[in-house]
Amino acid sequence: MENAYQLWKEGKSGSHHVWGKIELEKFSQINMVIFPHEKFKWLNKLGGLFGITHLDQQIRILFSSAKYDILYAPYSTQNTKLLLVLKLFRIYRKPIVVTIHSPFLGTNYNNSWVKWISKKLLLTYDASIYLSDNLMKQAIEKLGIRSEVSSKKIFTAQWGPDRDFYRNFKGKNSMSDTYLISAGHTSRDYETLIEAFKQLDYKLKIFCTPRSIPIVDEIPHNVTIYPEFIPYSELMNYYLNSSVILIPLKYDSRNEGCQGMTSIQDVVALGKPTIITKNKNLNLDVEKEGFGIFVDMGDVSGWVNAVKTLMNDKAKMKHMSENATAVYYRKFNAEIFGARLEMVFSNVYNSLK
Repeated sequence: MENAYQLWKEGKSGSHHVWGKIELEKFSQINMVIFPHEKFKWLNKLGGLFGITHLDQQIRILFSSAKYDILYAPYSTQNTKLLLVLKLFRIYRKPIVVTIHSPFLGTNYNNSWVKWISKKLLLTYDASIYLSDNLMKQAIEKLGIRSEVSSKKIFTAQWGPDRDFYRNFKGKNSMSDTYLISAGHTSRDYETLIEAFKQLDYKLKIFCTPRSIPIVDEIPHNVTIYPEFIPYSELMNYYLNSSVILIPLKYDSRNEGCQGMTSIQDVVALGKPTIITKNKNLNLDVEKEGFGIFVDMGDVSGWVNAVKTLMNDKAKMKHMSENATAVYYRKFNAEIFGARLEMVFSNVYNSLK
């Protein structure tokens, strides 16, 4: 996270990628110290042999516990797996607060023994903040967590984009080239999107990584793929000058979480219409909020129709842009997320007294 913090300080990225630090320190008395990500690479390689990611960081956190009151881990088990087990056995005793973006370990398994372990581990955290109301409800129901317990240990918060960063962004606004854009590398269904654009005359720009390059027999002339990393500030210019932001997703039902949530940040912050694969776990319903259209997973004709619907109705697109901006200021931004974090941290800290 120190890299994200450095980018924020340089004005190259929003505070939401630092997961509440900026807003907490700006509006509350809470000080959040970012623990160095990696020091001993060999420890991480060792941890990889046992399925423990970020072992190096966890060991250093374990032996630095006198320096902090609460451990906050925005990626839950990715960098707390060892500490969570040690806390379960009361070896590690510091409070842990995590955010959860996907089904928690074992939540969607049918095996009762796995669910029992999952419940035990989830409740070992002092507070779990789900970034999806639906994911939270599923966990409480499937793991059989009593309401008097969940009300004290399980919460939701809506992760949202930085307000200052986008307000101050000085992009190059040039609408000489009309195109739609899709960016991201996790759970993306670019193959379906490309099939759709074989039936469309509009230009599409896809920004991915070498690992997420779409596997297709033929790239149509109106589709351009950018497979190499570009700085976010540069990507922002492409976003700013696009007509619509497209978010095609694919994932199996067991792992359905908050896929697409990061791209939604850009949609509302930049005030753009969107077309997105349906995901019931995203708190923002783009159709109800009036700034987007849902398409079923893998539905080529659905993408074709949705793109035509928007591109042939400029008034509708303008109205969607206005709605996206309204949602950004009213209910979906980093300040709202920070306020929710403050409430959870205060509850956990006061429980220690």
